[in-house]
Amino acid sequence: MTCPLGTMLLLYSGGYRTMLRNEIQKLTGLTRKAMEYYEEKGIIFPSKSENGYRIYSKQDVETLIKVSLYRKIGLTLSEIKEILSKGECSLASILRKKQYQIEINQSRKQILELLIKGEDQEVINEKLKMIESHETLYDKLEKAFPGYFGQMIFTAYQPFLMEPLSRDGEQSFREYMEYLDQLPAIDFTREEKEYIEQISSSFDMEKLKEVNQSKIQAVENYQDWFDENQDAVSRYEEYKNSQEYQESKMKQIQDKFQKYMEENDYYQVAIPLIRNFSNSYNSYYENLLQANEHYLQEKEK
Repeated sequence: MTCPLGTMLLLYSGGYRTMLRNEIQKLTGLTRKAMEYYEEKGIIFPSKSENGYRIYSKQDVETLIKVSLYRKIGLTLSEIKEILSKGECSLASILRKKQYQIEINQSRKQILELLIKGEDQEVINEKLKMIESHETLYDKLEKAFPGYFGQMIFTAYQPFLMEPLSRDGEQSFREYMEYLDQLPAIDFTREEKEYIEQISSSFDMEKLKEVNQSKIQAVENYQDWFDENQDAVSRYEEYKNSQEYQESKMKQIQDKFQKYMEENDYYQVAIPLIRNFSNSYNSYYENLLQANEHYLQEKEK
């Protein structure tokens, strides 16, 4: 039986003493083979005594305690490495990714059910192509915009990917994927990344979808939305102009993200491609332009 997380470190004389492998195995429940595997993968770095025994530092022990816990809840090695390098604030992004994977698996399950019922092969192929396009987009966005931003952008586009792609649309989709492939990494600092993950930790994929759906509905009925939310818009504008916001880390991150998008011509290259491969997004974007114009007019009154 393993010890509780908070009591696993052995202390004596007011400090930590180095530990041998059999002691770590008792503390964590990990096998010798597992510990050697994590050493091989560069997760822990034990030293060796003169007689060849591995000696584990306090950092090694703390890492193995975490690894043991993360493995028990089903995290992969790559996910564990991400948490160890970025900190536990990245757990929220990992949760959102797992929620997305469950959604994709559910879609595949539904296709299997259609096959059992003898559904037309053409219908099956269309649904498979849709799943593949969703997976490709998610993977590309997550690589281009790691963590919360990539997941947020994906949920913003996902509702507009429910229609079959035309021949021209398929070409535009491929070009958009190629564009994402060549994007450089955003130079967020570690502190900024931790802040992003921290403030987004309460947003799982379902919450992101709810927020995005509310935005879509507001854009579709922007005049009614502005009439009903004038006070909220005024308070938002007041906050955006406040010294508190202007000096905030959020403002710093938003400015950096906006600059990145502009320097990489996202609005000039990516948006036209998306509008071309998704008719529903094109309609949404036209409404968005009208809503923005209406907002600017109301602001000048």
